[in-house]
Amino acid sequence: MSGPKRRPAIPVILLTGYLGAGKTSLLNHLLRHPDARIGVIVNDFGDLNIDAGLVVGQVDEPLSISGGCVCCLTDDSELEDALVAMTNPKLRLDAIIVEASGFAEPLTLARMITRMGHHRFHLGGVIDVVDATMYFDTVDTSSLPPLRFAATTLVLVNKLDQVPAADRDATVEAVRARVHERNPRVIVIGTHHARLDPTLIFDPGEGERDLRRGGSDAGEDPIQPELPIRELLRQAYAEAAGELSDEKAAEESALHRHAQSVTVTGNGPADPDAVMDFVEDLPAGVYRVKGAVLVPVGSGQRSFIVQAVGPNVYVSEAARPAAKVPTSNAEDGDLQDADSVLVVLGEGFDTEAAEATLTAALNVDAEATASGTGRRDDRSERLLHHVRLHD
Repeated sequence: MSGPKRRPAIPVILLTGYLGAGKTSLLNHLLRHPDARIGVIVNDFGDLNIDAGLVVGQVDEPLSISGGCVCCLTDDSELEDALVAMTNPKLRLDAIIVEASGFAEPLTLARMITRMGHHRFHLGGVIDVVDATMYFDTVDTSSLPPLRFAATTLVLVNKLDQVPAADRDATVEAVRARVHERNPRVIVIGTHHARLDPTLIFDPGEGERDLRRGGSDAGEDPIQPELPIRELLRQAYAEAAGELSDEKAAEESALHRHAQSVTVTGNGPADPDAVMDFVEDLPAGVYRVKGAVLVPVGSGQRSFIVQAVGPNVYVSEAARPAAKVPTSNAEDGDLQDADSVLVVLGEGFDTEAAEATLTAALNVDAEATASGTGRRDDRSERLLHHVRLHD
């Protein structure tokens, strides 16, 4: 009989950027999402002006907020302890955000988090917030861009609403060109008030869904009923959407685009090399890939969780069996079993090409699969290498 399965590792997202660029606005925006539960780690809580309306004493941490908890550290030597504490299943966190300005250089911090993880948490990306109105006044464009962009996976060009409409695209392109001098794989997105679609960087509500699927340890407390503030937040979201005029709604839509997504399923063992080819070198515009794949290992088959954010790939033993996904031809939302499922998220990527590539990877020719039955299969070695990296 196999031992208990691990709870899926929690993504740790590093947040960087100059003072006043909009890091706190991004945090407040994410915390207001009605389904999100986020842990936040900072050096100095006094410098982080989190909306007082979000503070509600929800969990037993130094400071609690409706979307999760805040832990204030004096230096990075306490970072690992704080991250481990936030992986407690009772907190039901979807993600942990580290406000990195007072810690080590983001490149060093990213490496530290990768080394510390051990399948409890993993690096979920490095977000840099840029002030669209000030960027070229605060940097020396005659030299290389800041080193932090070497580790950055997503740049938000914020405060675009303060830039003339005719200049917004050019501003984003100028920042993109500058960032790509250091790291051509970084995705650059324009925003205002740091309004980023949270599904691009984590899965709101995943922590609670995981417990309902039996992901918590035996004996853990049952899920507590949602606080009234959660419903108030949902109502506020709905009311804000209803109050927008047609003109304002059009502007909001232009500056707050939703992430593109593609879901691909497969039955039978997938081609692990083809899967790794995709996640290790994501197509232009693809920011994140998540899901589970069934692959041949030795003379049998095993399922693995696969996640990628920019160049960062994380693979672990699957904590649960086949996924339930909506049927492709059903309008009523019926679910079907799938041996493998991968979701691709990004901005401005070729959705048809991504779907075609992964459909081929997850649906291997049945005769080719059958011909390998009974013999050792080593095609999953690349995938297993990523599992061993975090052990």
